[in-house]
Amino acid sequence: MNINPSLLFNSTLAFLVAGIILLIKGNLVIGITAILISILTGITWFMSGLFEKFESTPPEIEGDDDKDEEGKGVLKPF
Repeated sequence: MNINPSLLFNSTLAFLVAGIILLIKGNLVIGITAILISILTGITWFMSGLFEKFESTPPEIEGDDDKDEEGKGVLKPF
């Protein structure tokens, strides 16, 4: 399951702000529930970004046209 990290981060902020506003207005049960959802979403966002850093990626294979006869890399224009 691949969830967009920006969606997780934005929903964390939205639930946190909504929970704080609901607590100020006096809706304790809904406010605490919204804050708990924001904490769980924030943990999910943090862990999804953390595990992407440790995924193994195969080394890039250089093509034959990138090397000249002396073995040095050929500079290419932008």
